Order: sequence, then structure tokens, then C-alpha cells
Amino acid sequence: MANRIRQSLDLQEILDATVIELRAFLQTDRVKIYRFDSDGHGHVAAESSAKDRLPSLLGLHYPADDIPPQARALFVKARTRTIIDVSQQRIWLNSIPAPKSTSIQDLSVEAVLQNPLEETLSRPVDPCHVEYLTEMGVQSSLVVPILYQQDLWGLLISHHAEPREVAEEDLQVVQLLADQVSLAIAQASLLSQAQERSQREAIVNQIAALLHAARSPEQILQTVLEQAVKTSGSSGGRLYLTSPDGSLPTHLYTYGTQLSTTEDQTSELESHPLWQATKAREPALEELSPSETVSSDQPVRVVVNLQQEPQLHPLLEVFQSTEIRGLVIQPLSYGNEFLGCLTLFRDQIDTATLWLGYETTDDRQQRPRQSMGQWQALKRDQALPWSLEEMELIQSLNLHLSIAIMQNWLHQREQQQRLVLEMHNQQLTQAQAAAEEVNRLKTNFLAMTSHELRTPLASTLNYLKLLKDRLYEDETELRQYIEGAYQSTRNLVTIINDVLDIAKIESRHVILDLEVLHLPKLLQEQCFLVDAESRSTRTPLTLDCQVDTVFADRIKVHQVMTNLLSNAFKFTPRGEVIMRVREDSTGTMAEISVIDSGIGIDMTTAEHLFEPFIQADGSPQRDYKGAGLGLAICRKLVELMGGQIWLESLGVGQGTTVSFTLPLHPPT
Repeated sequence: MANRIRQSLDLQEILDATVIELRAFLQTDRVKIYRFDSDGHGHVAAESSAKDRLPSLLGLHYPADDIPPQARALFVKARTRTIIDVSQQRIWLNSIPAPKSTSIQDLSVEAVLQNPLEETLSRPVDPCHVEYLTEMGVQSSLVVPILYQQDLWGLLISHHAEPREVAEEDLQVVQLLADQVSLAIAQASLLSQAQERSQREAIVNQIAALLHAARSPEQILQTVLEQAVKTSGSSGGRLYLTSPDGSLPTHLYTYGTQLSTTEDQTSELESHPLWQATKAREPALEELSPSETVSSDQPVRVVVNLQQEPQLHPLLEVFQSTEIRGLVIQPLSYGNEFLGCLTLFRDQIDTATLWLGYETTDDRQQRPRQSMGQWQALKRDQALPWSLEEMELIQSLNLHLSIAIMQNWLHQREQQQRLVLEMHNQQLTQAQAAAEEVNRLKTNFLAMTSHELRTPLASTLNYLKLLKDRLYEDETELRQYIEGAYQSTRNLVTIINDVLDIAKIESRHVILDLEVLHLPKLLQEQCFLVDAESRSTRTPLTLDCQVDTVFADRIKVHQVMTNLLSNAFKFTPRGEVIMRVREDSTGTMAEISVIDSGIGIDMTTAEHLFEPFIQADGSPQRDYKGAGLGLAICRKLVELMGGQIWLESLGVGQGTTVSFTLPLHPPT
């Protein structure tokens, strides 16, 4: 029998073989194996019965109090219990009549453990149990406990419809068979644990492979969260990631059932002390110790029913409209670095267990049903608890997930540092280009300024040499030489003044004397100053001023207008120059324009003309001389007075308009 029982490592096959072999050996009407569940209840896990002799009990459930603790203790202590004749309450070793029975009222667990076995077995059978067996048609009974790791795992039970005495030798065989069943159960359990461990490792390896897939980190972490929710039997989950050094923003991945939160409440859950405690590894509401799960320095936090946990009451609002009742929190860390946490949810469910087969119609089971007083056990608004195997699976994910998150964080930090480095390099390149441009402009400036300074200086020296050597023929020629020397000196002074002005502006040493200016009068003065040049070049100048006053510095406005009019006449060999003043579209600024019909400019180079030492024609052979500082000085001065300046042209040969604005009124 033992060989046939142990031919398989499958638990159900072992149990089925056991009941078949034992019934064949004892020649009784029914042999069954009753298994105790982890919650104390039990069910008939295997059965072999003769046809039409006793009702089948296979698969029926029994509440925990159907076999009370003292009865279980008696089974463990006595190892066998045989009722030879139920009707006469004849029990094995029942040689001494005693007033007390083995009923719950007459026997306690302490009495079973402390009293000699013979004294306990001398008691008559519990009348309730006798009635129970009688109603089911059982007249003799043999019960042998099945132990697993010294705990009561189940009962090996033989029932017969007639009184029957079991021989001592047969009883020993049954006891040996029960011992073999215990060994077979132990081996089947080892196999089952190995299979479960293998399945769990396969899941972990599958998820670990996902973590190294050729996809973006965001896609990988979202997929891993989905797999964690599915494989753990959860209804939803959240993967909250934070940056160990705070250099990167937090990130939240969600899947399945979620809280009823608003956008602002998104991080409310992970801000709760229960989740924050995972950083400091402090004791939480309920947590499985490492010895109960797997070895880990980051134990899982478990909340079986959040509605019954006072510390979570502040969060009940966000759970209220959901079906979530239980949750588990797995802290994620790498070394001493806290990386975030994985939270899994389970919804509420209603479970019902039917005792003794509510739907069976066999009348012989009516009395046992009535004796139990209840037909089903209901559990409402409760989540299924996480099993130890599920907890081990969740903790197994911790290492792989933490490594992936740490790698992702390092990758992001590397990208961030690379981006910063690229920005620094770009800034250095721009600074180098700017420095080279400044150096080039200064070189050009030195070349052009030297040229510009040399020209009037050479002219002045030539005129002075003619005067010194008296190389003139009459008074008229003498005056021409003196006028030439004077004009050349003036040009030299003008160039030097421009250089000094731009240097003063760049060093922010310009002091403004802002006041309300009568603009028509100021512009008329400006017309008078350039009237001689207008006449000499036969280029008429027209003034059209429709603004009375501006708030500006008189000398600086004169300087700007002098530069602009000088350019207008210089670049207009033939045509006209117009000064026009209007209020701009805002009504707060005066827009002053100098319009000429001269050589015009290419607008692609217009903006560069306001930079120092830049001219439209920068070649040494250009027709129009100058240091290229006039427009740069104008721009600086206009901006200092609160205005803007710009340049417009329809193109080369089509004239140029330079406009600038000045405030109409003092600032309030």
C-alpha cells in the first residue's frame, strides 16, 4: 500500500490512492481524508466509498468548531480513535464507565493534554457526535490523525454502516499507513514549494528581462508595474520614484484601480507617514518580519483593511469612492539610497463558504446540517489577504526593480550632466566667438581709425607745411590753406570725440540731464546747423514736426540728430532729406525719422550697422569714410533716454529712413 501511495508526488493523487487502498484493506463502506484549512475550517479532500452504502462527503466544507480544539488535541495525543459500535457508544479502550463524556462541555484542551490518555478514552463518546454519525448511517468509525511537521494536517477516517471491531494488527497497519501519508505529504509539499519557487523565479526573471528590454525607461517601468499588479493578484498599483539627491523630479506610474484624487492630490498618498516611514525604515502599521517572508532589509508594509486602520483615516476620503480595501507597500532602495516605493491595491470582495454541501439532497445529511446551525459563512467588504508566497514574490521584485530604477536614475543624471556640459561648451564656444569677433572688430577699428586719423592729420600737416614754407602765391591761396588745415583738424577732433563717446557709453559713465524739451525749436536749431551743408550739396532739408515736447536730454538729442543728418547728407549725393516727427501708435512716444533719398542699404545687414565699427561697406576702398561709430552712439544714447532706434530701406539706391523714439512725458 505504501508503495502505491508514494508512486506520485502529486498531493491529490496521494490522497486518492490512500483512501482507495485503505478501504480495500479494511473492507469498510467509506474511507475519507479530512484536511484542515489554514483558517481552522476543513473540507473532505479525498474519499472512497461503497455504492449506496453511505452518502458521499467529498468536497464538503466544515466550520472550525465542527472539530473543536480539544478534539484535535485528543486526535494528536491518542493517534487513533475507534468507535466499534455507535449505537452502544462502544469505543476502543472504553473499559471503565465514567460519568463524563468527550463532549466539548465535559472535555477541555488542558484536560486532554494533562490527563492520562486512558482516563480520557475511558469517557463515553460525545452524545452529539453519536447522533451525528447515526443520522448519517454510520455505525462504526475509525479516525487516525495525519501529522505534518508535528502539526495536525488532517484526519484519515473510516466509516462503516454496521458495527465493526478493528483488529489490533489492522490498526497498526492503518497507523503505519497514516505515517506514510505524512511522509508523502511532506514530499509533495516540498515538490509544491519547489514548483511555486520555480514559478515565482520564472515571473521574476520575466520581469527582470523586461527591465533590460530595448525600450525607453518610462515604457519599461510602466510595463513592469502592470506585470507586478497582474502576477500578485492585485487590482491596481502605483510606482512612485524619487531622486536620491533631489536633482530630478519625482515620477508616478499608475495602473489599474486608483484613488479618487484630483491633480493636486496626486502625491498625497506617498506623502502620508506610512509611505514616508519607508525612507527611515521605521516600524509601520503592520508589517511582516523578515523571518516571515524572505530575507530583506526593506520589509513589506501590509494593511489588510484600511478602513479599520486609524492611522489611515485621513486618507479614507481618497479611497471612499473606490473598491480598494487592502494594500501593500514595498520600499525600493539601493544600498542606502531610497528610490521610492511600489504600492499594490486589492479590492473588496464578498466570499461565501457553504457548509456541508448546501445543495446536496441526501436526507442522511440533514441532521449534521441542523447540528451546525449555519449553512454558510459570509465575508463582506474585505480584501483577500496576501499569501506568504505572494509577499515573497513582491519582495523578490524589489532587488531587480531597484537596480533598474537606480540605472535609470544614473542614466538621467548622466544625460543631465551631459546636457549641462554641452551647454557649457556651447557657451564657451559662443564666448570664444564673441571674443574673436571683438578682437576682429578692434583690429578693424585700429586699422580704420588709424586710417581715418591719418587722413585728416596728414592733410593738416600738408597745409601747415605749405604755410610754413610760404608756398602760396596770394592772400586767397593763404586763406584756402588755413581753411583746409582747420577743416582737417575739425574732422580729426570729430573722430576722436566719437571714439571717446562710445568708450564713455560702454563704461556707463554717461550722465543724462533729462527735461521737457520743445521739440520744434530744437529741430529748427538742428536745421540751422546743417543749412550750410544742405546748400553746399544742394540737398534740400524739410522739417515736418507734429509733436510739441519730449522728455529727453537736450545735448544727447542734438548729438543723435547731428549723426543722423550727417549720414543722410553724406549718403545722399542727389535728392532730399526730410525730418518728420509723429506720435507713435501707443500715444506715449514721439517717433522722429530722418528720411533721405540716397544710396539706400541692404536690409540683411541693417541690424549690424548699429554695432560699433561697422559700416555697410567695410572695405578699405569704400567711398564713404568714417569710423562706423555714429549709429552705435545713436543707439546707445536713444536707449539711455528710454527710446528705440531702427533703420528701414527699400534696398540699395532707394533711400534710407532712420527712426527713433523718445518719451513724450516724464515717467509717473
